[in-house]
Amino acid sequence: MSKVLIAEDDPISQRFVSAIVERMGHCALVSPNGRHAWEALTAENHFKLLITDIMMPGMDGTTLIRTLRADERFKDLPVVIMSAFIGVSEISNLLGIGATWFMPKPVDRAVLEDYVKRALG
Repeated sequence: MSKVLIAEDDPISQRFVSAIVERMGHCALVSPNGRHAWEALTAENHFKLLITDIMMPGMDGTTLIRTLRADERFKDLPVVIMSAFIGVSEISNLLGIGATWFMPKPVDRAVLEDYVKRALG
């Protein structure tokens, strides 16, 4: 069982993504925004995967990824970004700053399961 951090401000997406992660046998912790996620990561960095929305209050997903990749402890942490509101160039930019995979919203269960399997083995 691996620990997965989910940074998402929408309650429906929080429940959906965490339920899938938990059904796969992993432990899901939900953060309501990027700042809370960053604090959770730095307080106890035993997470094996970060799944993050892009548009969130406090600290958005882009800032979270940049902050994460600037810290040596998290340079290899797999990051799945999810969003309904960005285009190809924004996706390319996010992958360029350190996101591992992109997943469009609404989240497709099979895509999420594939990324979780690829990240956690």
